[in-house]
Amino acid sequence: KKAKWKAESEQFRAAMRAARQISQAQKAGIDIRTLPIDSGPDLPDNRVPCPHCGRKFAEETAARHIPSCKNTVNKPRAIGAPASGAARAGATRGGAFGRR
Repeated sequence: KKAKWKAESEQFRAAMRAARQISQAQKAGIDIRTLPIDSGPDLPDNRVPCPHCGRKFAEETAARHIPSCKNTVNKPRAIGAPASGAARAGATRGGAFGRR
């Protein structure tokens, strides 16, 4: 089994190589969709998702977070979900600070 830091380092290096290839291709006028990009090794995700808010945590942190998140009134909305009607109306009329 490879050390976690080593796998993360290889993934980072692969991302840097891919970015370098893309910038060189753009300078040369090559279509970047035709480039073979190596994303590096896939790292396993050992985090535990919260069933209430969907965020992921380490095992110990999830054990603390999940019971408190169950009782949270103002849960963060999911990405891409529309805001509530009141929040939307205030944001359109008064800008970022709710001025009218």
